[in-house]
Amino acid sequence: MKTLLTILLITHIATGFTALLVGLIPMFSHKGGKLHNRAGRIYVYCMITVAITALLLCVLQPFKMMRLFLTGIAVLSFYLSMTGWRATKQKKSGPTAFDRGLSYVTILVSSAMAGFGVYLLMQNGMGSFFAVVFTFFGILTGVFAVKDAREFDKPSPKLHWFFQHFTRMGGSYIATFTAALVTNMARILPPDAPEWASMIGWIAPSIIGGMLIGRTVRYYIAKFSLKPSVQ
Repeated sequence: MKTLLTILLITHIATGFTALLVGLIPMFSHKGGKLHNRAGRIYVYCMITVAITALLLCVLQPFKMMRLFLTGIAVLSFYLSMTGWRATKQKKSGPTAFDRGLSYVTILVSSAMAGFGVYLLMQNGMGSFFAVVFTFFGILTGVFAVKDAREFDKPSPKLHWFFQHFTRMGGSYIATFTAALVTNMARILPPDAPEWASMIGWIAPSIIGGMLIGRTVRYYIAKFSLKPSVQ
């Protein structure tokens, strides 16, 4: 068992680190080019591996709240990367049974995550850090999955797949970067660092990354002369 856990942990860390490096390539390479497509595909494969190893490590090791929460983040990052990648496949054929199943399963997972957060809130009150983050990220994951499920049988706006692709992939990278940052925060900060310093690791990536994604959306809306509703 110890050998299996070691292999899973090494695989989890290696693929997560690879995703952080490879994920930068599609952001700065020519959109739709071979390098962009290949790097994006490798990133998605890494996210699949990260999610699977995170789930296995969570199940096979003794229960720890932080490990369970990071597994939830891995699920969120996996779902965003997978739906971002699948968006390019749906531009002609539309959503498949796989896409529907992925969203429905994610809705169940997000409901369990948010439900656990509510349970912790009832037990420990609003002062519980994990109660808040479990509830927040559970709801956030559910929002994406429910949105997708509702739009499966509706006509998509012009270039919906394009915006879906890069906003979801960008969101996945933010989640992955955040998980890596908070996991190593104790190694980065000095022992006497104030408590608010560690909170920056949770908040800053989402704020900065969200602003960059929003700026990119506005750029392409202006470039294609589209209405904001395409988002």
